[in-house]
Amino acid sequence: MSYWNGTFFILHSLMASTLTLILTVSRQSQKYEEFLQKLFFYKDKGHQIYIFCLDEGVREIKSLLATSKDLHIFACAYAIQSRNLSPIESVCYGGLGLLADLIVHSDKTESF
Repeated sequence: MSYWNGTFFILHSLMASTLTLILTVSRQSQKYEEFLQKLFFYKDKGHQIYIFCLDEGVREIKSLLATSKDLHIFACAYAIQSRNLSPIESVCYGGLGLLADLIVHSDKTESF
């Protein structure tokens, strides 16, 4: 488990294209299927993908990790804590500052 320390580590100039997907819904929502379609569409095209989970989206972190080992997953620490979910070692937890950094340093951002 890691926490955001303010140092942004995306090597933007070395990446072809970066994409941040913001997931706010669980798999019970129709938007979740749309999220997965976009995720695999961009992943298959070789984009560097960052996923920020908040609200109900934090409930899908384990399923996302099972989907692919090379995803960069971030999560809202407050959303995890308020839902009594256990932190996961490979996920970076932070707040709106982290989300803002991801958005600013991405070529494209989409939310679901």
